[in-house]
Amino acid sequence: MSGCAMKAPPYQPAIDNVQVLQRAKVRPANLGEFAVKPGAVGAEEIKLRANTMSSPVGSSFASYLGDALKQELEMANLLDAKSGFQVSGTLLGTDIDTAMGTASGYAEARFVVKQDGQVRFDKVKRGEHQWESSFVGAVAIPAAQMNYPIVLQHLLSSLYSDIDFQNSLK
Repeated sequence: MSGCAMKAPPYQPAIDNVQVLQRAKVRPANLGEFAVKPGAVGAEEIKLRANTMSSPVGSSFASYLGDALKQELEMANLLDAKSGFQVSGTLLGTDIDTAMGTASGYAEARFVVKQDGQVRFDKVKRGEHQWESSFVGAVAIPAAQMNYPIVLQHLLSSLYSDIDFQNSLK
């Protein structure tokens, strides 16, 4: 029995995340590089039982994470290619467990904010999400695929709500 290769769904910005950014009254930033820590779990593909899921953006889930951050900054009117503030990241790991009953996923990344080349923020953040799963692969696998963007929404939420991150962009 062979599995299928599939792409993660396109990222949809979380309105709650955008509102946190807007309420924080941070300055606009530009995006730096989003890279993968060598050997990071799930960097290029995530196993969903006999299937594999890859990023719909670039060649890794680090690109997907960078694109998600870009979309939310854009929606909050806080993306500016000429800004002296730059946000970059390194994906440390991401995975999904399609267990029967309750499935779960996580994404962990190191985020760095620089202002004119000087580091103002450097922390590891983690996002986790759980959802109802099924014994039946035809139910569990699409559910895992559709829930992956929510994992990233939780990761970005943990970043945006960090007072040190907010202060680094002021």
